[in-house]
Formats: sequence, structure tokens, C-alpha cells
Amino acid sequence: MYFKTERLIARRLELKDLNEFDEMQSNIRVMKYTLGRENTRVENANELEKIINEYALSETNRTIMGISKSSDETCSLVGACAVIKRDVECFEVGYRLLEKYWGNGFGLEILEGLITYCLTDLGATELIAEVDKENIYSVRILEKSSMNFVKEYYEENNLVRMYMLNR
Repeated sequence: MYFKTERLIARRLELKDLNEFDEMQSNIRVMKYTLGRENTRVENANELEKIINEYALSETNRTIMGISKSSDETCSLVGACAVIKRDVECFEVGYRLLEKYWGNGFGLEILEGLITYCLTDLGATELIAEVDKENIYSVRILEKSSMNFVKEYYEENNLVRMYMLNR
């Protein structure tokens, strides 16, 4: 386990997560603002295997974690979150949830958990999160979080909002 919030745990992904991982990654509503398309089951199985293999590496610039409800003894996948190391003390954070878990506060809860984890356990002094401006629900979550809006910029014809937190 990487960290725990009131209702969620961030843990290593496992092969048993494939069905939920595939459900999340093959849903166009979940993937619309990241890839712009849903993934196939083969792509999802390959990506999950790659993530699991990265856990064995001693040095990596990213950690992708599974999200489960702490009350769920089977640890069914609710979503995934990531921490990407940009430089020594700067990290980017992100998450996505299976659509059936949208609208119950898990987004803000896991984001605040990621922030605490990065500041406390990883020694980050700067955190960044980026979101497509049209992803209004994720924009709202970032606006409610302890992160601050910094700027907007265009990336491949998409207007992106950047949020930051400095220690």
C-alpha cells in the first residue's frame, strides 16, 4: 500500500485487476480527455503488464497505483492514480476512476491523498496537475483541492489548465 485516505487505498496494480482496468480504459467517457479514444482489451492487458513490471525497477520516474475502497476486502479496482517525477522535488499527479464511481467524492479524496503522499513521503516541494479545460468535472475537483490555478495553454488544439502547489 502506498497511502490510505478515509475511504480509499492506493496500492500496486495486480493481474487480477484486468477486468476493472479494461472497463476503465475502454470507456470513451473516461479516456476522452487523455487519449481521446478508448483502448482495446489487448492494449489494456499490455499496459497493465508493463505497469506491474515497472514495480520491480529500482529507479523509475513514475508510479502508477490502483485505487480500491478500503472497506472492500477483495480490493476491487475503483480507478488508478499516478505520480510522475518531473525533477528532484517536482511531481505531477493524476488519476482516473471507473465511471460507475464518479460523483461520490472519490476524485477529490484521491487527489488530496496524492498531494499528502508526495509532500510527506516523497519530499516534493512542488506539485503539478494538468487538465483539459473541457473536462469540467476534473476542473471542479482541482478548483476544490489545495492546488492553485497557474495558467492555461494550448497543447495539440486542446486548452489545458495547469494547477500547482508549492510547499
